[in-house]
Amino acid sequence: MSKIKISYGAVSYPDKEKAFAIVTEAGIPFVNATVGITNPSPDYQISRSKDTPVNVFEYVLDGEGELYLEGKWQRVSGGDIYILRQGEAHRYRSNPRDPWKKLWINYVADYISPLLDAYGIKSGVYSAKDARTYFEQALEYASGGAPYTNVSYNIAQCVYNIINTVALESSSENSDRYRIREALNGSVYEKADLDVISERLHISKSNIIRIFKKSYGVTPYEYLVSLKIATAKILLKDTQMTVKEISEKLCFSDEHYFSNVFLRRTGSRPREYRRSHNVKIN
Repeated sequence: MSKIKISYGAVSYPDKEKAFAIVTEAGIPFVNATVGITNPSPDYQISRSKDTPVNVFEYVLDGEGELYLEGKWQRVSGGDIYILRQGEAHRYRSNPRDPWKKLWINYVADYISPLLDAYGIKSGVYSAKDARTYFEQALEYASGGAPYTNVSYNIAQCVYNIINTVALESSSENSDRYRIREALNGSVYEKADLDVISERLHISKSNIIRIFKKSYGVTPYEYLVSLKIATAKILLKDTQMTVKEISEKLCFSDEHYFSNVFLRRTGSRPREYRRSHNVKIN
């Protein structure tokens, strides 16, 4: 990684990441904040221990990545926000095949945890596209060279607006649609069973189908099959697993059914797809 350059309060990782750090006097309205933008980088990853004092707010503009929280990975893609609260260990990384571009704010202030509690916001991934404006404003304030008093209070207002927007867009049905999507994302290596997901989320199967179709334009089953086929492509290209092993890992009923589904979705059978990518099985 390139050496960090510090100039006029700005911290930058040339060509990959640009950030502007602000430290206030007497900790008002925050102790410190760093606002930045991360450009696509296949090897980008961050890891923090449970001792971190930082509250992380990040908006993904484009591309994909993964967030590791509470023992599991969660997919993050363009239009998503993730919030990581202080005192909680976490890791996140860019998808090397489609690396993300994102805006972010690292924020240290005693009042953030009570504020997040009041809004019912836990660490995790949220869908709140309207919050993008506040990330962009924060970056503009931090990089614009305005007096620090104005910068710090304006950034604090942006953070509050982000929290408020996430809470509003995550309420009721919006929250349910994201919970359903996360449950499906976590079911790639499981049998497609809406009864199980319904019981887990305490949402009726008919409501799961209605909410998901309304939000994403496809049925939950179609979405999950698409995830399984996308995963199958990776396994065919990057592993030595046989087609039968991949079929079993992705919980298709049998190899023949998997091959037919793969053909309908991609235009080629699994073995043909593997050969087209010059993958040889020893």
